[in-house]
Amino acid sequence: MTALNFLFRKPRLPIIVDTGAGLIGAKSWVTCERRLTAFEFSDMAPRHAIDATGEGFSLSPGHLAFSPLSSKKRWTKAAIIELYNGSKGPGRPEYPTTSLGNKSLEKVVKDIVELLTART
Repeated sequence: MTALNFLFRKPRLPIIVDTGAGLIGAKSWVTCERRLTAFEFSDMAPRHAIDATGEGFSLSPGHLAFSPLSSKKRWTKAAIIELYNGSKGPGRPEYPTTSLGNKSLEKVVKDIVELLTART
């Protein structure tokens, strides 16, 4: 089993990872590692990851390495919700785009990770 690697620093949990075929949410590094090692990536292109603060990270699937050197550095609440709603998969509820002013970025990330980790 390959261990997760971190260049420079770790993202803050919880984390959302765009695998290219869907999203993975994780509240711990053990869970994140288990889900990423079980997933078969179609190619080794870098993937987007979003930490609890909305900071963008890059995941290198070949090395299972997270790096803060990402093409998209800051994610907005609307962009995170759009990413989730666009790739949520069947059977998962859509995240509402109303009342975003009342929710912190951290709350939106946490809510989406909850939706991704809920049993369907």
